[in-house]
Amino acid sequence: MELIQITAYMDLGRYEKEWSAILEENNNTNPFIEYEFVYNWWRFLGKDEKVEIYAVKENDRMIAFFPFQLEKTWYGYILHFLALGDANYMDIIARKRDLDQVIMFVFDALIKEKKSIVFYLHGLLETIETHSKLSNYLKARNMKERYSRIVTPYIDLKNITYEDYMKPRHKLHGLDRREKRLRALGDVQLQISPATEINQVFKVHQKRWEKKNDTSGFSSIRKQSFFKYLAEQNKGKLSVRLSTLMLQNEMIAFTYGFACRGRYLGYVLGHDSDFDVYGPGRILVKEKIKRNIDDGFHKLDMSIGYEPYKLEWNTGEDYTRKTVFSTNTIRARMFRNFIWLKEMVFSKIRKHYSIVIFRRNKIGKLKYYLRNKGEFNFWKDIWKNRLQPIVYERKQYLIAKLTVSEMKLDSHFEQITAEMALSMKDQRKEILQKIYNGYNGYYATEVNNAFWVNENVIRLDDIEVVENLKKKTIYIRDWENENLDEILSFVQVTYRPKYIVVHANKFDKKSIRTLQSNDFIITERLSYSRILGKKKIKKEVEN
Repeated sequence: MELIQITAYMDLGRYEKEWSAILEENNNTNPFIEYEFVYNWWRFLGKDEKVEIYAVKENDRMIAFFPFQLEKTWYGYILHFLALGDANYMDIIARKRDLDQVIMFVFDALIKEKKSIVFYLHGLLETIETHSKLSNYLKARNMKERYSRIVTPYIDLKNITYEDYMKPRHKLHGLDRREKRLRALGDVQLQISPATEINQVFKVHQKRWEKKNDTSGFSSIRKQSFFKYLAEQNKGKLSVRLSTLMLQNEMIAFTYGFACRGRYLGYVLGHDSDFDVYGPGRILVKEKIKRNIDDGFHKLDMSIGYEPYKLEWNTGEDYTRKTVFSTNTIRARMFRNFIWLKEMVFSKIRKHYSIVIFRRNKIGKLKYYLRNKGEFNFWKDIWKNRLQPIVYERKQYLIAKLTVSEMKLDSHFEQITAEMALSMKDQRKEILQKIYNGYNGYYATEVNNAFWVNENVIRLDDIEVVENLKKKTIYIRDWENENLDEILSFVQVTYRPKYIVVHANKFDKKSIRTLQSNDFIITERLSYSRILGKKKIKKEVEN
């Protein structure tokens, strides 16, 4: 056997047929080792990386490829699979019958040449035999293997029907309720969008992750060209599918996924944060499952990670390994153990989703503030909105009720429609959330000065209080934005209530006087406090 070193992506082009033939014979379904992914990753993102692909030649034919990156360091060398951080899975490209001999041949050659080297191989799926073949080699060479593993959920589409699969899941996290309320806003459709929509996909992703800690870099300027180019290609066994959830022809959620020989892999899932409360990501997953079954896919790979939605939708689990081993030099062993220890720590952290969320949301928001601290009083905002509510916070509200005894004169307000809410630029998220929570909004001249009516509950979101209303009772919030007399006249004619309920800050004397002058009676006092994160709510009912 002969070992050939490929160090330029242009040179890789001459081996495309041999590379693809091996994967075709293996019926490969891993999109990240397809020639199109590796070649274009190297071309767009790896030109400044030390990529070294080792090809094995035997009897004038190529029988294996090892897609590596090599770095020289103080302890010697570290060698890992290419596309670390971009490819969730990676592997050796070799026919199954050749795997044992090429592993022995290549790693023996590298160890002999490099002397002090650490191998850090990510993305080895446990259902693929490479990891076990590699373990056998290391045992034979008396080399210590360390590895961490992460869950890789999937849905076996071959053995389910959509109806039976959805029966226990259609109410997960109020999925049916969320979808019903989303569809009430307008026409909702799942589309397999063309590559021309990729720029809008990037915009939705950037908006979603603007204040979060995005480790994928999917929509970063550096990576956009790569993912856009892949989406535009249709040749080979690898293709990109842009699944988008459209509301009134506006993209509100997307999945950038790979299709490879009957396997669909959801690579990046995102949604417009204005629609958070409607759960468009979950609705998209539901629709995507149905579409993948209809399109004949046999497996929906939800990719690596412990995100709760993956473990709720999956029907099976694989595991993906990061394997670390090294030569026997002191420096290589030290760094191998350091890498393994770091991986074990991160592996345990990933299993605690609350820590992942803290890192993603809280740390991400802090980074956002630091990047944009010139736009506002940074430390004042951090203290007032982030730290003070945790250290100490106290709020007191009064609930007041009016018994409607006589009909007042009619007044006129315009209702905020779903179309208006969707077309708004400012406060769209807040208005959509109010509509989701069952409010009807009305305004006289400015939509931003609307008051909101709820026929079902009293909601004080900032202190997390929700109380059901009795029949023929309505609750009005943001009534301070308009003339209260006119509001009362309008809602009496529109809703015909027996009782009208509002709330006011205990220390807002002007609002309290206004309520009293309109015959409102205080019926309940709410006191909310939070000290060092511990919340307490006290309710006092007036006699």
